[in-house]
Amino acid sequence: MATPSLAMIPSAIADSKVYSVLPNNGDGDFTFNRDSSATRVGQNGLIQTVGFFGSELVTNGDFATDSDWTKGTGWTISGGKANSDGSQTSQSNLFQTGIVPINKTYKATFTIVVTSGSMVLSIGGSNAQPTVSSSGTYSFTSKATSGDSNFYFSANSSFVGSVDNVSVKEVLGDQPRLNYDISNGVVQSCPSLLLEPASTNLINYSQAISNTPVKNGTFVDNAAISPDGTLNATKLTATTTDPFFYQSITFAAATYTSSIYVKGIGDSIGKEFRIAISSFTTAPKLIVPSEWTRFEFTATVGAATATTGIEITDPAIVGDEVLVWGWQVEQQSYATSYIPTNGASQTRAAETCNDAGTASTFNSTEGVLYAEITALANDGTFRNISLNNDTSAQAIRIYYRNQDNKITVLVAFTGGSQSITVDVPNSINFIKIAVKYIVNNVQVYVNGSVAGTITSVAMPTGLNQLDFSIDQNLPFYGKCKDIRVYNEALTDAQLQTLTTL
Repeated sequence: MATPSLAMIPSAIADSKVYSVLPNNGDGDFTFNRDSSATRVGQNGLIQTVGFFGSELVTNGDFATDSDWTKGTGWTISGGKANSDGSQTSQSNLFQTGIVPINKTYKATFTIVVTSGSMVLSIGGSNAQPTVSSSGTYSFTSKATSGDSNFYFSANSSFVGSVDNVSVKEVLGDQPRLNYDISNGVVQSCPSLLLEPASTNLINYSQAISNTPVKNGTFVDNAAISPDGTLNATKLTATTTDPFFYQSITFAAATYTSSIYVKGIGDSIGKEFRIAISSFTTAPKLIVPSEWTRFEFTATVGAATATTGIEITDPAIVGDEVLVWGWQVEQQSYATSYIPTNGASQTRAAETCNDAGTASTFNSTEGVLYAEITALANDGTFRNISLNNDTSAQAIRIYYRNQDNKITVLVAFTGGSQSITVDVPNSINFIKIAVKYIVNNVQVYVNGSVAGTITSVAMPTGLNQLDFSIDQNLPFYGKCKDIRVYNEALTDAQLQTLTTL
């Protein structure tokens, strides 16, 4: 079989980039964007956070104890703050050592109260930020280019005031997600590029569920290892025959999905529970499992302020225990990847992945566009992959339709377009699809068989990029294990081999 001119088999990523295997000069790399962090299932089967920021680097940033910080003259820690009393005679530092290695970019956030004088923040010993001389909450982003990898607050000789709520995190940027699916409890060996729309988790406390406003039972946070591999799951112990927890949300007239991870302990395994959106009475009964399982419930509701929550519906025995984690409610017709919250709703930004290739990468006269893909849901939206000339007027398009289990292949050329819609077994199962294009003979192969043919068709001109969208619109939201472009029309036997599952 011919060698593809472009091949992206998800394996290598960087900030704002998804690397292609071919061409190997960088022309085939995709430009990626998501202006927030997001989660994925890692190779170890655990939920991991990817970009936009790394983990917290400061220890004891809330100054809960008089520890972890080195204090210069005039600095003390008390009352949940670091305090400077003005007794210093020159610049006096409050710092932590070795937490900001050079050649990386960091975001520092802190709250300061200034009575007199001023203070300078330094990320790395010689990397000073603007002088702060008035009270408020500040954020600075800077690259540590030199110095001693220490993080400093430097008070001048007259500074009197306090510092609190200090946070320093590495800026990881718009990192793509290589997601590992789990099937029958087994983590799959090959990842897929995961692309999702924006979504907001409306639950205030997705993990520290003891903070849920209304609850019945005893709740202990950080009681067990959760699906992210850390000790942050909440244990619910029944104190009556009807344990529950819920939060009040102002719903728009729309479709919402609630999801949560549940794991039973002892006698609670096999009992029934409900995930409610607006009303417990309409929610189906689910079974408490013996292993961590994500449960989902979708409902369309009217505009109203109502409660959403979890309820154990089996008459519980006092002392029954259930573990819960990762509670999420979002205005979607399906559950998207987990969005952590801690005190307020949080939004994961939409993702784009475009601009792979150049005019020299592709053949506009004939070729094959191939992908191994799945949609996230049958959600009534159009989701495009296109080989194009930076417009929708000249393009080879593969797109999931706004109808269940249907894909359209469209060829747009000077003077018009031709298309065919084919059935696929299920939009949310991976398929292998190939589009062979040549004048008056476009063939669509799905899972090893011919699914449709277009005749009397011209070819587009000036093809110069491969996008997970069409002209930056109707983006592809789904998973991609493999995408390739061949610069020649493959034979029927080759197309059958290429697309056989």
